Amino acid sequence: MRCDYLILQAVQDGVDFISLSIGPNEPTKDTLTFRSIFDITLLFARKAGVLVVQASGNNGPSSSTVVSFSPWSFGVAACNTDRQYHSSILVRNGTIVGGVGLTGTSYFIHAKYC
Repeated sequence: MRCDYLILQAVQDGVDFISLSIGPNEPTKDTLTFRSIFDITLLFARKAGVLVVQASGNNGPSSSTVVSFSPWSFGVAACNTDRQYHSSILVRNGTIVGGVGLTGTSYFIHAKYC
């Protein structure tokens, strides 16, 4: 089955959003981007009230940029970094366990254990 058919079927089924791990690798050189049947289908989904979330491609115009050219799609991207946030947690029995967190240090004061 073609992807455009599946998107239209999802819209007819009444979905609230479509999340696609399909994204552009680079802008087209010889044609307008929104002329592809895929992008037009995403536009129809958006006009039907469906939030369209689409992966952004990794080959943006410069370093650390992405490609996302459909204004009706919400582009998302991931990245990596050389930063590490060393962290620890306090277990209920008083043991402190070290590790690596997702963000810098934050302080949470809790009067009682749950």
